[in-house]
Amino acid sequence: MTDTWVIVGASRGIGLEFVRQLLQNGHHVIAGVRNVSKADRLLELKSHCTTPERCIIEECDITNEESIQKFANRVGDAAKEGLKVKNIVLNAGILQYPNRATELSFPEFALHLHTNTIGPIICAQKLVNLDPESPPSKIVFISSDSGSTTLFRDDEDGFGAYGASKAALNQMLRHMAAELTRRGGKWSDTCVLAMHPGEVQTDMANIDLGWEVKGSIQPDESVTGMLKVIEEKDETGSFWCWDGRLQYD
Repeated sequence: MTDTWVIVGASRGIGLEFVRQLLQNGHHVIAGVRNVSKADRLLELKSHCTTPERCIIEECDITNEESIQKFANRVGDAAKEGLKVKNIVLNAGILQYPNRATELSFPEFALHLHTNTIGPIICAQKLVNLDPESPPSKIVFISSDSGSTTLFRDDEDGFGAYGASKAALNQMLRHMAAELTRRGGKWSDTCVLAMHPGEVQTDMANIDLGWEVKGSIQPDESVTGMLKVIEEKDETGSFWCWDGRLQYD
């Protein structure tokens, strides 16, 4: 069977860069995007593959349970045809700025939680349970140091809902890691990781903030570092920075 990476949230930014580098390194990729017809850069990337079947593009709206289930079913079908899901990266997320606790509406808060917490966890749940005889090696959630409660950054004005959604994600993925370990058997070999990608210059980060963002990096530098960390780290339930530093929640 051919080892395959599943990247959810692959149409732009960090997710797109994951697909680019993985294809460049010879891997097979199943890329999940909210709207395939609007994933122009991903479709162009696939068009340059000498063997297009190495990049499968499927719809996955992380805020829609039915869409998540259909995506998981298609990943399962691909596995039956000879692709082995080795690693899963849950990258889909949203940042609607500002999202202050003293100002945001119920729907605005709910959108951050649905997109950044609930959707990624449910999607990972569906994918990890596809094949009890061959669960994935690693499940990686793209989190953020904005969700750190230990190192709370009170200068990040307007990141209330975003930070809360990432903090909730970190807690849930730790439960997922512990539950898989308790299942025993091959499940206990699945490693669940959280990753802080750094202050990456992407479309989502293209907002006018009221403070200086230090240490900004490009998506290629972030993903190169994260791929190295993903390969090296095997402490399930742990939280790492893109450059290999242990990140505290």
